[in-house]
Amino acid sequence: MSNTILKVDQLQKEYSGEIIYKALKGIDFQLGENEFVAVMGPSGSGKTTFLNCISTIDRPTSGVITINSKNPYDLDDDELAKFRRNELGFVFQDFNLVHTLTVEENILLPLALDSVQANEMNKRLTGVAEFLGIEGILKKRTFEISGGQKQRVAIARAVIHEPSLLLADEPTGNLDSKAVNDVMSLFESINKRLKTSILMVTHDAYVASYAQRVVFIKDGTLYNEIHRGKNKQQFYQEIMDTLAFLGGGQHEI
Repeated sequence: MSNTILKVDQLQKEYSGEIIYKALKGIDFQLGENEFVAVMGPSGSGKTTFLNCISTIDRPTSGVITINSKNPYDLDDDELAKFRRNELGFVFQDFNLVHTLTVEENILLPLALDSVQANEMNKRLTGVAEFLGIEGILKKRTFEISGGQKQRVAIARAVIHEPSLLLADEPTGNLDSKAVNDVMSLFESINKRLKTSILMVTHDAYVASYAQRVVFIKDGTLYNEIHRGKNKQQFYQEIMDTLAFLGGGQHEI
């Protein structure tokens, strides 16, 4: 494997209540430099918990997560905030845009938090807006643009600080079929042209077929993984077959 961006060793996550629920049961995983991996599994399998632990939203019960040779859980609050802004990009199903800000202001938010100089901010904004095809909507408010445009804006905000790892949780969940194709083509371009590693949770086999590798989580453990060859349609069928074997179709997982 190329240089490892993300390494997960024996990741476990338990939730305590009347009974202890083990969401993750000792997962080992690696993500290489410039690799695009999708994570799939039945509802309740632990795939979102897995992503949340990596993104530092949810602290693991045990195990070690290393991103670019650093364990984010060893950092203090200020160091962690800076680490997240510098190393990680986030794309969510519900966009998570600030509705009181313009598109431009939303995209620039990570750079503003790091007090980046205005000329550098404008330079990066111009580049990312051109790359994502959103130059014409920069001055608009988020309620004035479509769902597909909102996701492009969210992606622009996620990559403007040039993170080494982009984390996406159901990034196409609120989009129509044309917007899904547009957004996934953008993910491919980000992976290939910006050399950004991507880890994406999805329930959709078609969306997953854009990745180079799909890992399947079942009952909190890593169940299987399949790799994409030259034939994307064959890869899609392998994903569907695995999902069916796990106990559900495309829209049930």
